[in-house]
Amino acid sequence: MGLGHWFIREYGYISGDKSNLIFSFAKNQTVLGLIFYVVNIVLAFTIYPNEQIRILSIIFGTNIIFDNIIYAIKNLNVAKFQQKKSALIMAFDGFLRLLVCSVLFIFPISLIPLSICMVIVRLITVNIFFQIGTNGLLDMSKLWNYKLSLNNFKDNVFINWKFVLIVGSAIIFWRSATIIISKYLSASEVANYEVSYKIFSIFTLISIVASTTIYPKFVHLLAATNLKEAKKMYSIISLSFSIFGLVSYLFIQSFASFWIPYIFGQKYAFAVDCIKQMFLTLLVYPTVFLQANLLVAMKKEKLDMYLNFLVLVLNLTGCLIGLRYFKSLSVVNLSIFGSFVVFHVIQNILLIRLKLNTVRNALAFYGFIAIAVIGHKAILNEINSSIIFPAFLLFFISPAVFLLWKMVKTYLNEK
Repeated sequence: MGLGHWFIREYGYISGDKSNLIFSFAKNQTVLGLIFYVVNIVLAFTIYPNEQIRILSIIFGTNIIFDNIIYAIKNLNVAKFQQKKSALIMAFDGFLRLLVCSVLFIFPISLIPLSICMVIVRLITVNIFFQIGTNGLLDMSKLWNYKLSLNNFKDNVFINWKFVLIVGSAIIFWRSATIIISKYLSASEVANYEVSYKIFSIFTLISIVASTTIYPKFVHLLAATNLKEAKKMYSIISLSFSIFGLVSYLFIQSFASFWIPYIFGQKYAFAVDCIKQMFLTLLVYPTVFLQANLLVAMKKEKLDMYLNFLVLVLNLTGCLIGLRYFKSLSVVNLSIFGSFVVFHVIQNILLIRLKLNTVRNALAFYGFIAIAVIGHKAILNEINSSIIFPAFLLFFISPAVFLLWKMVKTYLNEK
Protein backbone atom coordinates (compact mmCIF):
# COMPACT_ATOMS: atom_id res chain seq x y z
CA MET A 1 0.00 0.00 0.00
CA GLY A 2 3.04 2.28 0.03
CA LEU A 3 2.59 3.27 3.68
CA GLY A 4 6.20 2.52 4.61
CA HIS A 5 7.32 6.06 3.74
CA TRP A 6 4.51 7.49 5.85
CA PHE A 7 5.52 5.33 8.83
CA ILE A 8 9.23 6.25 8.58
CA ARG A 9 8.34 9.93 8.42
CA GLU A 10 5.96 9.72 11.37
CA TYR A 11 8.57 7.81 13.37
CA GLY A 12 11.07 10.58 12.71
CA TYR A 13 8.72 13.44 13.55
CA ILE A 14 7.20 11.93 16.71
CA SER A 15 9.16 12.43 19.92
CA GLY A 16 8.77 10.27 23.04
CA ASP A 17 7.19 6.80 23.15
CA LYS A 18 6.65 5.37 19.68
CA SER A 19 5.44 1.87 20.59
CA ASN A 20 1.81 2.66 19.77
CA LEU A 21 2.80 3.86 16.28
CA ILE A 22 4.87 0.70 15.72
CA PHE A 23 2.12 -1.70 16.86
CA SER A 24 -0.53 0.21 14.95
CA PHE A 25 1.47 0.15 11.70
CA ALA A 26 2.37 -3.55 12.05
CA LYS A 27 -1.23 -4.52 12.84
CA ASN A 28 -2.53 -2.45 9.92
CA GLN A 29 -0.12 -4.19 7.57
CA THR A 30 -1.22 -7.59 8.92
CA VAL A 31 -4.91 -6.75 8.43
CA LEU A 32 -4.20 -5.51 4.89
CA GLY A 33 -2.34 -8.76 4.22
CA LEU A 34 -5.37 -10.76 5.35
CA ILE A 35 -7.67 -8.67 3.14
CA PHE A 36 -5.41 -9.15 0.10
CA TYR A 37 -5.20 -12.87 0.86
CA VAL A 38 -8.99 -13.22 0.82
CA VAL A 39 -9.23 -11.16 -2.39
CA ASN A 40 -6.53 -13.36 -3.95
CA ILE A 41 -8.51 -16.55 -3.16
CA VAL A 42 -11.80 -15.09 -4.40
CA LEU A 43 -10.20 -14.01 -7.70
CA ALA A 44 -8.48 -17.36 -8.14
CA PHE A 45 -11.74 -19.29 -7.63
CA THR A 46 -13.65 -16.85 -9.87
CA ILE A 47 -11.22 -16.67 -12.78
CA TYR A 48 -9.56 -20.10 -12.83
CA PRO A 49 -11.47 -23.41 -12.93
CA ASN A 50 -8.19 -25.34 -12.55
CA GLU A 51 -8.14 -27.05 -9.15
CA GLN A 52 -4.34 -26.87 -8.78
CA ILE A 53 -4.31 -23.11 -9.28
CA ARG A 54 -6.98 -22.73 -6.60
CA ILE A 55 -5.03 -24.86 -4.11
CA LEU A 56 -1.82 -22.94 -4.87
CA SER A 57 -3.62 -19.63 -4.31
CA ILE A 58 -4.66 -20.84 -0.85
CA ILE A 59 -1.21 -22.15 0.09
CA PHE A 60 1.14 -19.73 -1.62
CA GLY A 61 -1.18 -16.76 -1.07
CA THR A 62 -0.37 -16.81 2.66
CA ASN A 63 2.92 -15.17 1.67
CA ILE A 64 0.91 -11.96 1.21
CA ILE A 65 0.29 -11.87 4.97
CA PHE A 66 3.87 -12.78 5.88
CA ASP A 67 5.32 -10.29 3.38
CA ASN A 68 3.21 -7.49 4.83
CA ILE A 69 4.50 -8.25 8.35
CA ILE A 70 8.08 -8.35 7.07
CA TYR A 71 7.45 -5.08 5.20
CA ALA A 72 6.38 -3.43 8.46
CA ILE A 73 9.46 -4.63 10.38
CA LYS A 74 11.82 -3.70 7.53
CA ASN A 75 10.46 -0.15 7.56
CA LEU A 76 10.85 -0.06 11.35
CA ASN A 77 14.51 -0.96 10.91
CA VAL A 78 14.93 1.74 8.27
CA ALA A 79 13.37 4.30 10.63
CA LYS A 80 15.80 3.19 13.38
CA PHE A 81 18.80 3.19 11.00
CA GLN A 82 19.18 -0.58 11.47
CA GLN A 83 18.81 -1.70 7.86
CA LYS A 84 21.71 -4.11 8.28
CA LYS A 85 19.47 -6.42 10.31
CA SER A 86 16.93 -6.63 7.50
CA ALA A 87 19.64 -7.24 4.90
CA LEU A 88 21.14 -10.13 6.86
CA ILE A 89 17.76 -11.75 7.53
CA MET A 90 16.68 -11.44 3.90
CA ALA A 91 20.02 -12.92 2.78
CA PHE A 92 19.34 -15.91 5.07
CA ASP A 93 15.80 -16.14 3.64
CA GLY A 94 17.24 -16.22 0.11
CA PHE A 95 19.69 -18.95 1.12
CA LEU A 96 16.86 -21.11 2.54
CA ARG A 97 14.82 -20.63 -0.64
CA LEU A 98 17.83 -21.64 -2.71
CA LEU A 99 18.20 -24.82 -0.64
CA VAL A 100 14.54 -25.70 -1.12
CA CYS A 101 14.70 -25.14 -4.89
CA SER A 102 17.96 -27.11 -5.10
CA VAL A 103 15.98 -30.22 -4.16
CA LEU A 104 14.67 -30.16 -7.74
CA PHE A 105 18.17 -31.03 -8.97
CA ILE A 106 18.07 -34.25 -6.92
CA PHE A 107 14.49 -35.39 -7.53
CA PRO A 108 11.39 -33.68 -8.96
CA ILE A 109 8.56 -32.73 -6.64
CA SER A 110 5.19 -31.29 -7.53
CA LEU A 111 4.27 -27.63 -7.17
CA ILE A 112 2.06 -28.06 -4.11
CA PRO A 113 4.72 -29.65 -1.79
CA LEU A 114 7.27 -27.14 -3.13
CA SER A 115 4.90 -24.26 -2.34
CA ILE A 116 4.33 -25.58 1.19
CA CYS A 117 8.11 -25.69 1.73
CA MET A 118 8.47 -22.09 0.47
CA VAL A 119 5.70 -20.92 2.82
CA ILE A 120 7.45 -22.65 5.75
CA VAL A 121 10.66 -20.79 4.82
CA ARG A 122 8.74 -17.50 4.82
CA LEU A 123 7.24 -18.33 8.21
CA ILE A 124 10.75 -18.99 9.58
CA THR A 125 11.85 -15.61 8.18
CA VAL A 126 8.92 -13.85 9.87
CA ASN A 127 9.87 -15.37 13.22
CA ILE A 128 13.50 -14.33 12.79
CA PHE A 129 12.32 -10.80 12.00
CA PHE A 130 10.27 -10.79 15.19
CA GLN A 131 13.17 -12.04 17.33
CA ILE A 132 16.10 -10.20 15.79
CA GLY A 133 14.58 -7.49 13.62
CA THR A 134 12.58 -5.97 16.49
CA ASN A 135 14.70 -7.15 19.46
CA GLY A 136 11.61 -8.88 20.86
CA LEU A 137 9.48 -5.71 20.79
CA LEU A 138 7.02 -7.45 18.48
CA ASP A 139 5.90 -11.06 18.27
CA MET A 140 2.89 -12.88 16.89
CA SER A 141 1.00 -12.97 20.21
CA LYS A 142 1.57 -9.26 20.95
CA LEU A 143 0.50 -8.37 17.44
CA TRP A 144 -2.61 -10.53 17.71
CA ASN A 145 -3.59 -9.03 21.08
CA TYR A 146 -3.08 -5.42 19.98
CA LYS A 147 -6.52 -3.82 19.62
CA LEU A 148 -6.94 -2.03 16.31
CA SER A 149 -10.08 0.09 16.03
CA LEU A 150 -11.84 0.77 12.75
CA ASN A 151 -11.05 4.48 13.11
CA ASN A 152 -7.36 3.71 13.56
CA PHE A 153 -7.39 1.52 10.46
CA LYS A 154 -9.11 4.25 8.46
CA ASP A 155 -6.68 6.89 9.77
CA ASN A 156 -3.67 4.85 8.73
CA VAL A 157 -4.93 3.67 5.36
CA PHE A 158 -7.63 5.89 3.90
CA ILE A 159 -6.30 9.22 5.17
CA ASN A 160 -2.93 8.34 3.63
CA TRP A 161 -4.50 7.57 0.26
CA LYS A 162 -1.89 9.72 -1.47
CA PHE A 163 0.82 7.14 -0.73
CA VAL A 164 -1.42 4.40 -2.10
CA LEU A 165 -1.96 6.32 -5.33
CA ILE A 166 1.76 7.10 -5.70
CA VAL A 167 2.64 3.41 -5.51
CA GLY A 168 -0.30 2.44 -7.72
CA SER A 169 0.58 4.93 -10.46
CA ALA A 170 4.23 3.80 -10.39
CA ILE A 171 3.17 0.15 -10.88
CA ILE A 172 0.84 1.10 -13.76
CA PHE A 173 3.60 3.25 -15.31
CA TRP A 174 6.02 0.35 -15.65
CA ARG A 175 3.67 -2.60 -16.24
CA SER A 176 1.39 -0.86 -18.77
CA ALA A 177 4.27 -0.80 -21.28
CA THR A 178 4.20 -4.60 -21.62
CA ILE A 179 0.46 -4.58 -22.31
CA ILE A 180 0.76 -1.78 -24.88
CA ILE A 181 3.67 -3.50 -26.64
CA SER A 182 1.72 -6.78 -26.80
CA LYS A 183 -1.16 -4.97 -28.54
CA TYR A 184 0.91 -3.05 -31.10
CA LEU A 185 4.07 -5.13 -31.63
CA SER A 186 5.10 -8.78 -31.92
CA ALA A 187 5.60 -11.31 -29.11
CA SER A 188 9.37 -11.17 -29.68
CA GLU A 189 9.32 -7.43 -28.95
CA VAL A 190 7.52 -8.15 -25.66
CA ALA A 191 10.33 -10.58 -24.78
CA ASN A 192 12.99 -8.02 -25.74
CA TYR A 193 11.32 -5.39 -23.58
CA GLU A 194 11.00 -7.76 -20.60
CA VAL A 195 14.69 -8.73 -20.80
CA SER A 196 15.65 -5.05 -21.01
CA TYR A 197 13.40 -4.12 -18.12
CA LYS A 198 14.80 -6.88 -15.87
CA ILE A 199 18.37 -5.67 -16.45
CA PHE A 200 17.26 -2.07 -15.97
CA SER A 201 15.51 -3.05 -12.70
CA ILE A 202 18.74 -4.54 -11.29
CA PHE A 203 20.50 -1.20 -11.75
CA THR A 204 17.57 0.86 -10.41
CA LEU A 205 17.37 -1.37 -7.33
CA ILE A 206 20.73 0.00 -6.16
CA SER A 207 19.48 3.59 -6.22
CA ILE A 208 16.14 2.63 -4.64
CA VAL A 209 17.83 0.90 -1.70
CA ALA A 210 20.23 3.83 -1.27
CA SER A 211 17.41 6.41 -1.39
CA THR A 212 15.33 4.44 1.11
CA THR A 213 18.34 4.28 3.44
CA ILE A 214 18.90 8.04 3.18
CA TYR A 215 15.19 8.92 3.51
CA PRO A 216 15.00 8.68 7.36
CA LYS A 217 18.06 10.94 7.59
CA PHE A 218 16.21 13.58 5.56
CA VAL A 219 13.20 13.13 7.85
CA HIS A 220 15.42 13.59 10.92
CA LEU A 221 16.98 16.80 9.55
CA LEU A 222 13.69 18.29 8.36
CA ALA A 223 11.95 17.41 11.65
CA ALA A 224 14.69 19.43 13.37
CA THR A 225 14.16 22.21 10.75
CA ASN A 226 17.81 21.89 9.75
CA LEU A 227 17.31 22.90 6.11
CA LYS A 228 20.94 23.94 5.62
CA GLU A 229 22.33 20.48 6.39
CA ALA A 230 19.52 18.78 4.44
CA LYS A 231 20.47 20.89 1.40
CA LYS A 232 24.15 19.93 1.72
CA MET A 233 23.32 16.24 2.08
CA TYR A 234 20.98 16.39 -0.90
CA SER A 235 23.73 17.96 -3.05
CA ILE A 236 26.20 15.21 -2.12
CA ILE A 237 23.77 12.33 -2.68
CA SER A 238 22.43 13.88 -5.88
CA LEU A 239 25.94 14.13 -7.36
CA SER A 240 26.78 10.55 -6.33
CA PHE A 241 23.54 9.30 -7.93
CA SER A 242 24.30 11.27 -11.09
CA ILE A 243 27.74 9.64 -11.32
CA PHE A 244 26.22 6.18 -10.75
CA GLY A 245 23.58 6.74 -13.45
CA LEU A 246 26.08 8.05 -15.99
CA VAL A 247 28.66 5.28 -15.37
CA SER A 248 25.91 2.64 -15.70
CA TYR A 249 24.69 4.24 -18.94
CA LEU A 250 28.19 4.40 -20.43
CA PHE A 251 28.87 0.78 -19.45
CA ILE A 252 25.70 -0.45 -21.14
CA GLN A 253 26.34 1.60 -24.28
CA SER A 254 29.89 0.28 -24.51
CA PHE A 255 29.47 -3.42 -23.73
CA ALA A 256 25.78 -4.46 -24.05
CA SER A 257 26.34 -5.69 -27.62
CA PHE A 258 28.81 -8.24 -26.28
CA TRP A 259 27.42 -9.55 -22.98
CA ILE A 260 23.64 -9.54 -23.64
CA PRO A 261 23.85 -12.27 -26.36
CA TYR A 262 26.52 -14.03 -24.26
CA ILE A 263 24.28 -14.24 -21.16
CA PHE A 264 20.80 -14.62 -22.67
CA GLY A 265 21.65 -16.28 -25.98
CA GLN A 266 21.90 -15.11 -29.57
CA LYS A 267 18.11 -14.96 -29.96
CA TYR A 268 18.09 -11.93 -27.62
CA ALA A 269 20.68 -10.01 -29.64
CA PHE A 270 17.85 -7.79 -30.88
CA ALA A 271 17.22 -6.70 -27.27
CA VAL A 272 20.54 -4.80 -27.22
CA ASP A 273 19.15 -1.66 -28.87
CA CYS A 274 16.16 -1.72 -26.51
CA ILE A 275 18.45 -1.98 -23.47
CA LYS A 276 20.63 0.89 -24.67
CA GLN A 277 17.60 3.12 -25.16
CA MET A 278 16.04 2.12 -21.83
CA PHE A 279 19.23 3.07 -19.99
CA LEU A 280 18.73 6.67 -21.08
CA THR A 281 16.14 6.76 -18.29
CA LEU A 282 18.78 5.66 -15.75
CA LEU A 283 20.52 9.01 -16.30
CA VAL A 284 17.71 10.71 -14.36
CA TYR A 285 15.92 7.87 -12.52
CA PRO A 286 18.16 7.72 -9.40
CA THR A 287 17.85 11.45 -8.75
CA VAL A 288 14.12 11.40 -9.53
CA PHE A 289 13.64 8.80 -6.79
CA LEU A 290 15.90 10.74 -4.41
CA GLN A 291 14.02 14.00 -5.03
CA ALA A 292 10.66 12.25 -4.60
CA ASN A 293 11.79 10.97 -1.18
CA LEU A 294 12.93 14.47 -0.23
CA LEU A 295 9.52 15.93 -1.15
CA VAL A 296 7.73 13.22 0.86
CA ALA A 297 10.05 13.87 3.84
CA MET A 298 8.89 17.51 3.68
CA LYS A 299 5.25 16.30 3.74
CA LYS A 300 4.76 17.27 0.10
CA GLU A 301 3.47 13.85 -0.95
CA LYS A 302 0.43 15.43 -2.60
CA LEU A 303 2.73 17.20 -5.06
CA ASP A 304 4.61 13.95 -5.64
CA MET A 305 1.29 12.19 -6.31
CA TYR A 306 0.32 14.80 -8.92
CA LEU A 307 3.72 14.47 -10.59
CA ASN A 308 3.40 10.66 -10.71
CA PHE A 309 0.03 10.96 -12.42
CA LEU A 310 1.35 13.60 -14.82
CA VAL A 311 4.24 11.43 -16.01
CA LEU A 312 1.91 8.41 -16.23
CA VAL A 313 -0.39 10.35 -18.57
CA LEU A 314 2.57 11.67 -20.58
CA ASN A 315 4.03 8.19 -20.94
CA LEU A 316 0.77 6.52 -21.95
CA THR A 317 -0.04 9.32 -24.40
CA GLY A 318 3.44 9.18 -25.95
CA CYS A 319 3.31 5.39 -26.31
CA LEU A 320 -0.20 5.20 -27.77
CA ILE A 321 0.24 8.06 -30.23
CA GLY A 322 3.78 7.11 -31.23
CA LEU A 323 3.00 3.43 -31.86
CA ARG A 324 0.19 4.37 -34.22
CA TYR A 325 2.77 5.80 -36.60
CA PHE A 326 6.03 4.02 -35.71
CA LYS A 327 5.92 0.29 -34.91
CA SER A 328 9.07 0.26 -32.82
CA LEU A 329 10.19 -0.32 -29.22
CA SER A 330 12.06 2.98 -29.51
CA VAL A 331 8.74 4.77 -29.12
CA VAL A 332 8.12 3.15 -25.74
CA ASN A 333 11.65 3.71 -24.44
CA LEU A 334 11.82 7.33 -25.57
CA SER A 335 8.35 7.98 -24.14
CA ILE A 336 9.47 6.63 -20.75
CA PHE A 337 12.67 8.69 -20.91
CA GLY A 338 10.86 11.87 -21.95
CA SER A 339 8.28 11.59 -19.18
CA PHE A 340 11.04 11.08 -16.60
CA VAL A 341 12.90 14.15 -17.87
CA VAL A 342 9.71 16.18 -17.36
CA PHE A 343 9.35 14.62 -13.89
CA HIS A 344 12.95 15.57 -13.04
CA VAL A 345 12.66 19.16 -14.29
CA ILE A 346 9.44 19.87 -12.36
CA GLN A 347 10.93 18.30 -9.20
CA ASN A 348 13.94 20.60 -9.56
CA ILE A 349 11.70 23.65 -9.92
CA LEU A 350 9.86 22.67 -6.72
CA LEU A 351 13.11 22.05 -4.81
CA ILE A 352 14.52 25.39 -5.98
CA ARG A 353 11.41 27.14 -4.67
CA LEU A 354 11.75 25.22 -1.40
CA LYS A 355 15.39 26.46 -1.09
CA LEU A 356 16.81 22.92 -1.23
CA ASN A 357 18.40 23.28 -4.66
CA THR A 358 19.72 26.08 -6.85
CA VAL A 359 19.30 26.97 -10.51
CA ARG A 360 23.07 26.67 -10.93
CA ASN A 361 23.18 23.10 -9.59
CA ALA A 362 20.19 22.04 -11.68
CA LEU A 363 21.68 23.43 -14.92
CA ALA A 364 25.07 21.89 -14.05
CA PHE A 365 23.40 18.46 -13.76
CA TYR A 366 21.69 18.70 -17.16
CA GLY A 367 24.84 20.09 -18.80
CA PHE A 368 27.03 17.36 -17.27
CA ILE A 369 24.72 14.59 -18.48
CA ALA A 370 24.10 16.11 -21.94
CA ILE A 371 27.81 16.64 -22.73
CA ALA A 372 28.70 13.10 -21.63
CA VAL A 373 25.89 11.42 -23.60
CA ILE A 374 26.37 13.46 -26.80
CA GLY A 375 30.15 13.12 -26.63
CA HIS A 376 29.99 9.36 -26.07
CA LYS A 377 27.47 8.92 -28.89
CA ALA A 378 29.61 10.97 -31.28
CA ILE A 379 32.77 8.90 -30.86
CA LEU A 380 31.24 5.46 -30.14
CA ASN A 381 31.37 4.39 -33.78
CA GLU A 382 34.83 5.84 -34.34
CA ILE A 383 36.80 4.23 -31.48
CA ASN A 384 36.73 0.78 -29.92
CA SER A 385 34.27 0.64 -27.00
CA SER A 386 36.83 -1.04 -24.74
CA ILE A 387 38.91 2.15 -25.06
CA ILE A 388 36.07 4.67 -24.87
CA PHE A 389 34.69 3.47 -21.53
CA PRO A 390 37.93 3.72 -19.50
CA ALA A 391 38.75 6.98 -21.29
CA PHE A 392 35.44 8.50 -20.17
CA LEU A 393 36.02 7.20 -16.66
CA LEU A 394 39.45 8.84 -16.57
CA PHE A 395 38.75 12.19 -18.20
CA PHE A 396 35.04 12.76 -17.49
CA ILE A 397 33.95 10.78 -14.44
CA SER A 398 37.15 11.21 -12.41
CA PRO A 399 36.74 15.01 -12.06
CA ALA A 400 33.16 14.47 -10.89
CA VAL A 401 34.32 11.88 -8.34
CA PHE A 402 37.03 14.30 -7.14
CA LEU A 403 34.38 17.03 -6.71
CA LEU A 404 32.20 14.57 -4.78
CA TRP A 405 35.16 13.67 -2.52
CA LYS A 406 35.76 17.37 -1.78
CA MET A 407 32.07 17.91 -0.97
CA VAL A 408 32.01 14.91 1.38
CA LYS A 409 35.24 16.01 3.06
CA THR A 410 33.91 19.56 3.61
CA TYR A 411 30.61 18.20 4.95
CA LEU A 412 32.34 15.89 7.44
CA ASN A 413 34.74 18.61 8.58
CA GLU A 414 31.81 20.96 9.26
CA LYS A 415 30.04 18.28 11.28
